[in-house]
Amino acid sequence: MTGQGEGPARSGSGEGPRGDAAPELEWIEPEELEPPDDPVGDAIREANVRYAHALATADANALVALFEPDGAIIDGDGPDALGHDGLREMAHYARERFADVTFEIDVEWTKLDGLDHAVAHAAGTWRMGTVSRSGRRAGERVRTRGRFAETWHRGTDGTWRLHRDLTLFRELDG
Repeated sequence: MTGQGEGPARSGSGEGPRGDAAPELEWIEPEELEPPDDPVGDAIREANVRYAHALATADANALVALFEPDGAIIDGDGPDALGHDGLREMAHYARERFADVTFEIDVEWTKLDGLDHAVAHAAGTWRMGTVSRSGRRAGERVRTRGRFAETWHRGTDGTWRLHRDLTLFRELDG
């Protein structure tokens, strides 16, 4: 136990659990640690950069290329985009409805599935800015943000493609 302001607990006797000399611990500052190699995380982060660009430009071909044929964007606040046809429809809708779209994705973590190494998961936050072409908010910039979870599958060619992108939370930003 530590008292207030004493810092981490330390053994006062200098003895280990069997009465032998306790090893000295070396404290390493986080900035001194080398980040581990993470080729899966790197690939998914890079794919999310392309994903954000495809969403911002409403580029249906680029969007579809990132997804498996049965891939989907599942959005609790809007229509889902199911399969390549649904993704193309979503891109067409966005291109017709919005101008000057910005989209940013921040992948906070990735993890290779422990049961299937051809499956990986990612989660993080996104931000989007749009200007509606029509309606009551025509010409007005609207910013939203949210949280997401993704499931990725590695194809036989080694390429990671989105299986599911789930919007977990969405709100106005600002």
